[in-house]
Amino acid sequence: MDDRGQTLNDYVVGISVFLLTVTFVVAFLPSVFAPFTAPIDDATTARADRGAGHLVETLSSPETPNVLNESRTAAFFEDNPESDDLRATLGFPATARVNVSISDPDTNDAVAVGSPAVAATAGDSLDGQPTAASSRTVVISDDAYRLTVRVW
Repeated sequence: MDDRGQTLNDYVVGISVFLLTVTFVVAFLPSVFAPFTAPIDDATTARADRGAGHLVETLSSPETPNVLNESRTAAFFEDNPESDDLRATLGFPATARVNVSISDPDTNDAVAVGSPAVAATAGDSLDGQPTAASSRTVVISDDAYRLTVRVW
């Protein structure tokens, strides 16, 4: 008779428990950090799309869609530098964070509009977090630009 203290069954049970523990830790670890980033859902994406559409309609005339009125656009960015005013203008809830910019499609740099020139950015700072974004190609003074609304 063999007097060993460990049998094959003990070994299989021990390895199985070890593998289950490792699998649980690997599966659970990513969810530990998940609460710190809110997911971008369809409602947020739809809100960004509605905001971009609203701005294009508001800042352009019905006869020339997607051609923004330069003075109206400059007035919008002068009047809405704060995020609370921007949320109210776009009809977003107070909990939404929003950023609006008009940028050069080649360089992604924000442009200045109007005379005197006003930077075409408004709203909250992005801080590198995930956002729902909607962009429209618009024309200001015969130049094409990208109007982007980001919501998170």
